[in-house]
Amino acid sequence: MDVISSNRSILRLFIIIVIGSLFCLSSQCSPRSQDPAVIEKHIIITSDTILGSILSSLLPGDRYRVESIIPPGQCPGHYDIKLSDLERIKKAELIIYFKGMSFMAKIPSESFKTLVIDTEGNNCMTPDYYIYSMTIIADNISRIFPDDARYIWKKKENEIKRLKEETDTLKRKIQEAGFSGKKIIASSMQRQPLEWMGFTVVADYGRPEAITAKDAINLIKIGKRNKVVLVVDNLQSGPDTGRAIAESLDVPHVVLTNFPSEKGYIHTLKENVEIILKALKYNE
Repeated sequence: MDVISSNRSILRLFIIIVIGSLFCLSSQCSPRSQDPAVIEKHIIITSDTILGSILSSLLPGDRYRVESIIPPGQCPGHYDIKLSDLERIKKAELIIYFKGMSFMAKIPSESFKTLVIDTEGNNCMTPDYYIYSMTIIADNISRIFPDDARYIWKKKENEIKRLKEETDTLKRKIQEAGFSGKKIIASSMQRQPLEWMGFTVVADYGRPEAITAKDAINLIKIGKRNKVVLVVDNLQSGPDTGRAIAESLDVPHVVLTNFPSEKGYIHTLKENVEIILKALKYNE
């Protein structure tokens, strides 16, 4: 009986070892390369946070890493490429940037693909042009990354639907507050977003270094003649450019951003609208 018992014990032990080995092979002991956490991601570098916001909304985050070169508060026209930017770019598989960004000319383009977006001078903080750029980008990156084409187009459709719903709500908010059609003076960088919101921009101005004393006097005359209610500056091109004009007209002065913050495009657009509404309501 002892021999039989011993043989049974050996058999049970053998069965346990075999089952454990099979379990190990099928699950816990799989090669580390199958772990999603260690899968190498596609690195895409964008010139700015507008393009970064679009790319991040279209691509699966577990397989792509999107990074922007210019911080949201800096002006592209004054930005100078850094060594740290070049180091990041060396690791990129794709570079996407807006046509006309002068600092991009300093970036070597031999080792990766580039995609240049031409907005024909239109401002992508205006929802219509943001959606237009999103469509162009989705079309191009779905060809560059065909394995994710179906995902990209589905995300594009969902994002456009969401954007239209949320931006229509913002426009209604301005209309319901009674500010649609109000006359304002603004930085040229903010003209299109402000007109999309429903305001009438009676005059605009460029960067601070381009405005003369004669220009400022003329803008003040236009403002008085049209009874403007607000002067709007652009953060990136000069947050204090129109302050003296607003003081001369005795109207509020506000600063809007031309690029999304790290919180995203819709959040930034909402903040821009809220800044204007708060200033106008306070001044009523």
